[in-house]
Amino acid sequence: MSELGIEPAAIPSDALEGGVPETNFSLFAAFRVSSSHPVVLDGRDVPGIVRELEDVSREIDDEGVLVRGWYDVSGVRSDSDVLVWLQGVAPEDLQWSLRQLRRTALVQPLIRSWSALGVVVDAPDGDDAPKQWLSVSGATERPTFADAPNAVSIQAAAACGLGDAEWIVTHEADELAWIVDHLRDAGGTADSSSAHGPTLAGRLIDPAEMVEVLQ
Repeated sequence: MSELGIEPAAIPSDALEGGVPETNFSLFAAFRVSSSHPVVLDGRDVPGIVRELEDVSREIDDEGVLVRGWYDVSGVRSDSDVLVWLQGVAPEDLQWSLRQLRRTALVQPLIRSWSALGVVVDAPDGDDAPKQWLSVSGATERPTFADAPNAVSIQAAAACGLGDAEWIVTHEADELAWIVDHLRDAGGTADSSSAHGPTLAGRLIDPAEMVEVLQ
């Protein structure tokens, strides 16, 4: 247990060499289209630009960092269009991976509007595959998940001292309405915790879909 009194969620031991569990981290970064430098792509450039982002994602995966997903968050807030969620065991690798993604032709013109890093403390058991919709928000208190429906997967990451929020809380579901219903029943915020920082929600997309979202 850490000095903060929390027990980080560990990656399953059978997924690691040597069988020793390690702490897992989550990093989120939201981007918006620049009004002065919009993303303008010639149709002939699209395949190569998409392939570059896919290649970089594979490169950072080889270094132990998972691109859990890109999300279309346009229309939810005025300052964000896409969100990326990275996971890994070393925070410096997550930072390096974010820089690698930012250098790609598709992401480079974008302006980063928000980012957060935290130690994963509570994570869903069983199937951890990304779902079709994601909500991520900051909170000042550790959330409780006792009343969460099975259709909604919730993760909490401790960000104490790492940013504006003390906790980063994610909700995933295959229908956005399921997340909305759960948050409404919980009091309108991340499981009745005090909201702190932006709340973003978006649909899971692939790199090819990002082209349409950003233009």
